[in-house]
Amino acid sequence: MSRKEFIAGLDIGTTKTCCVLADVDLDAMSVDVIGVGLTPSNGIRKGVVVDLDATTEAIRSATDKAQKMGGTVSINSVVAGVTGEHISSLNSRGVIAISSSDREVTPSDVERVIDASKVIVLPPEREIIHSIPRDFTLDGQDGVKDPVGMSGSRLEVETHIVTGSTSFLDNVAKCVQRAGLEIDMTVLEPIATSESAIIPAEKDLGVALIDIGGGTTDVAVFVNGEIFYTAVLPVGGNHVSKDIAVGLRAAQEEAEKAKIDYGCATVSMVEPDDTFEITTLGAESSTELPREILARIIEPRMQEIFQMVREELIKSGYIELLPAGAVLTGGGCQMPGTIELAENTLGMPIRLGLPRNIGGLTDTVESPIFTTAVGLVLFAAKRHSDLRAEEKNATLKQSLLDMFKFRKARR
Repeated sequence: MSRKEFIAGLDIGTTKTCCVLADVDLDAMSVDVIGVGLTPSNGIRKGVVVDLDATTEAIRSATDKAQKMGGTVSINSVVAGVTGEHISSLNSRGVIAISSSDREVTPSDVERVIDASKVIVLPPEREIIHSIPRDFTLDGQDGVKDPVGMSGSRLEVETHIVTGSTSFLDNVAKCVQRAGLEIDMTVLEPIATSESAIIPAEKDLGVALIDIGGGTTDVAVFVNGEIFYTAVLPVGGNHVSKDIAVGLRAAQEEAEKAKIDYGCATVSMVEPDDTFEITTLGAESSTELPREILARIIEPRMQEIFQMVREELIKSGYIELLPAGAVLTGGGCQMPGTIELAENTLGMPIRLGLPRNIGGLTDTVESPIFTTAVGLVLFAAKRHSDLRAEEKNATLKQSLLDMFKFRKARR
């Protein structure tokens, strides 16, 4: 019989907290969205908790909305996404000797070599969030994806390790627990987002993920199907809104509304006679202004964000190895002209990333703002499915071993 689970992905962002509840069939690997909750965030700044009470309330509100939409399903635990300036990554290598008499690589050998790659010098205030094996080498032969069952004497692995500040991660966990929930697992947001926004063929070819959130922009690079680089930039859509507020002497809420309703990231795409209305500080009524003024404020900041992304891609060393270009997602990429500006600045093909590989309420989550929450569900579903497959294999192997022992005893 197929095994079903209910998985909730929780994206705690700077501007919004989003919860996606899904019915997952682990055998068929089908994910059906049955509930969605979206609520404004006031307790997060650049991916870091600055107000426990406000963040807790946002989490409780988002999960309650998703739970009500899901009907009788109760959300007791969540897969939580994390991001922020405190996130950093590095690539590490581990080496072990195969000690078994038949020199056959076992799952325990794989665990040992991954553990060896995790032996790195870390400050006491940091901890490892992910250790993702990218490539195995067996007796000098590289490019091995799964060495289990192969014969050799020396096993090496190259691992992508993501670390974060322990105190910041603890604060996220504290908010989730104060909302009456448990954390099933913690996942770096760009890794989760890639599960829903990027197709495997793009990862194999070489692609960059650019997720523009409210307070941060996440960058991840995938080559040969594996993640090679991750970074979090301390800029996002809120900086655009603040520029509008300063440039037009308006409240932050008015600036945000103008950005969403009339914003354009490329000045040349605005019609000369287009106008918009905004209420400036101290004014009793709204003022009508040319839309081009708004675009002239937005374009430099968006261009700066993409220039920072380009610098990060150059720093990664893989900018010339991305024939698939980049996938742009997140709430900050929804303005007209954003893709065109990104293509001109980065010098590569760009496409918009929307949630993929899901069923159920697809119309409800068909927006870049839901890619991370959906990706968290997909990441957890894949992890649970892999663990179940490992349990099945172990059970089958033990059954065969018991049968062999039984027949040998009868002789």
